[in-house]
Amino acid sequence: ADQLLDCAKKNELKIELSYYTGCEDMLYDLCEMNRHADIIFLDIIMHRMNGIKAAHLLRKRGIAAQIVFISGSEDYVYQAFDVDAVQYLVKGKITKEQFESAFLRAAEKVYTQKQDLFVCEFNGMEASVLMRQIQYFEIWNRVISIYDGSKQHIKFYGSLEQLEQQLANKGFVRIHRSYIVNLSYIARFRPRKIVLKSGVELPMGGIYIAAVKQAFSEYISNNHIYYNEAQKQGEK
Repeated sequence: ADQLLDCAKKNELKIELSYYTGCEDMLYDLCEMNRHADIIFLDIIMHRMNGIKAAHLLRKRGIAAQIVFISGSEDYVYQAFDVDAVQYLVKGKITKEQFESAFLRAAEKVYTQKQDLFVCEFNGMEASVLMRQIQYFEIWNRVISIYDGSKQHIKFYGSLEQLEQQLANKGFVRIHRSYIVNLSYIARFRPRKIVLKSGVELPMGGIYIAAVKQAFSEYISNNHIYYNEAQKQGEK
């Protein structure tokens, strides 16, 4: 903990630390109580549950924190990268410079990741989802739901007008008074409808049709995507 604080102070980074004596407590806090962590320094050989198994459970629950393994054994190095670990450090063999390098690398990944995260709050609990995973937003009675292909939808209070401004120039388009869609998930147009790559059909309001088609045309042009004639069926 002292070494982390020293690294943060040296590099003028503000951090908050939480310390756990076992994986079970950490998993409970992060998975059940929805506490947030950007970077997790994780030992491997511990009582009851080892760090590799804990990391797999974190990833399974959708927790994208940067993981740095610190272990007295080199036996798990290949397994560590199955969970997209930033670094595998071996106790007794790492220098202060190597530790600092691992910390800064993790911090840089956190910063980059946050640029691509949509963060919101509902009933006092913060949630986040990668922008590229969001298929569309839907509003009902001032509650906005995020649909990202998972069964559990993140919700938050707001208006689509405010959300539309927040998402400006980020690859999303308003298609209806109740929907904002990620342009990359649009598969085809039908009369007054949009079909997503997931097969979901969403209504398209008449006042939005021209703007939606213009935004989609610019999207496929800017990203050099081939848009075949079969996809255009139903547009006319």
